[in-house]
Amino acid sequence: MDPEGTVEPAPGPGPRTGARLVLVTGVLFGLAYLAYALATRPGAVALDFEVYYFAAETVLEGGPLYGVSPVGVDYLVYAYPPLTVLAFLPLTLLPSPAAYLVFTAFTLASGLLAARLLIAFLDRHGRRLGRLDRALVYAFAVLSVHAMPSTVFGQINLPLALAFVAGFAWLDRSAASGGPAGRGPRVGTGDRADGERRETRAGVAFGLAAFVKAFPALVGVWLLRRRAWRAVGAAVATGLAGLALGLLAFGPDTTLAYVTEALLPRASDDAFAGGLDPGAAYVTVRRPLSVLFPAWGSLALTAGAFAVVAPPVGLLYARLDARTLLGRLVGAYATVGGVLAFLPSFPVYHVLLYFPVVPLLYVLEGRAYRVFVAGALLWNLSVRIDDVRAVLDPLGAEGVAAAIGPAFALATPPLVGLGVMFLACWLALDPGSGPVEGADGAEP
Repeated sequence: MDPEGTVEPAPGPGPRTGARLVLVTGVLFGLAYLAYALATRPGAVALDFEVYYFAAETVLEGGPLYGVSPVGVDYLVYAYPPLTVLAFLPLTLLPSPAAYLVFTAFTLASGLLAARLLIAFLDRHGRRLGRLDRALVYAFAVLSVHAMPSTVFGQINLPLALAFVAGFAWLDRSAASGGPAGRGPRVGTGDRADGERRETRAGVAFGLAAFVKAFPALVGVWLLRRRAWRAVGAAVATGLAGLALGLLAFGPDTTLAYVTEALLPRASDDAFAGGLDPGAAYVTVRRPLSVLFPAWGSLALTAGAFAVVAPPVGLLYARLDARTLLGRLVGAYATVGGVLAFLPSFPVYHVLLYFPVVPLLYVLEGRAYRVFVAGALLWNLSVRIDDVRAVLDPLGAEGVAAAIGPAFALATPPLVGLGVMFLACWLALDPGSGPVEGADGAEP
């Protein structure tokens, strides 16, 4: 291991047909989504960005930041902390269409940088990708079915994905440098200081993501499991600092409005009452629970979702060794995948799974790798029953769509894919699963 905490080069993973298939299908589905959206819903382009742009204009005019929609739709309102609107104020100097293009360029740059960090992470662990695989990772980061809706609507999910990738990568570098998160053997004072700085940066990255969207704060469970106390402290400090600065800049009334009109309603799961509509886009275990137990209220659904998600996450936490590359990747997947499955989350949030899904595609071996590829392919199949009907009904196959409708009510392909990838992570921790740790052999 060199002084920077990198791992000595090792032979690359060789051609990975399964990994390439996942990346290619993700891009193809993303391009298909783009074509479909432009053909059938051109009015949806920049829809969310218009909310951000309108909120910035309203603030400049002295109006309320929350509870007002530019298109008169209740749920299309500004939903982020007061301080975040400052980032959109410069865009109001441009006409809305031009501002959307500038914002899109920023989000795409975030996706490309996330891809660069993913490739660097694999390089650092001896999994050097060839040109084709590198190109596919870059394309997947910005064109996949997980990223494309955010680009079309003008959402902020790709910058959040960058924060997650950077956070996990810095946390990993902290472990490799012998920082507290690594809990490895004794190292030099300089190496430990480097590890501590990287751990702090990781906490800031996660804290920024949690400050904007709130639910990424649950990644703190993994930080606690890693005993990454500096990261925990940096994340909490980052979030509190953002809220405090927003309070100073906008006052208590606007801050209170953020809590009551934006933050708390975001936790609502009223859509699940009486059973979720099969056409809804939610990817969460609350989906089948609401269908199987339609009388359950919000509290019961939350408890039920926790009872479903917590055991597999806890078991993976108990089995993994966070001192190894595989253990850290499995822990990251258990955390982010578990959070997305537990909460009433949408497919657009699944860009947050870029790390560790992409690295795992090039690290896993044997049966675990094959199962993970199968799960990732299902995860890519981000379709709703309405999409199926739109394809089958013109072909006179309405009966087929009607027959599979109940299955979509219980679970969509991405939700099943999340579960299959959980299974693959469990198989990867089986001592007989194969020599995965060769890529991390230089680490303690």
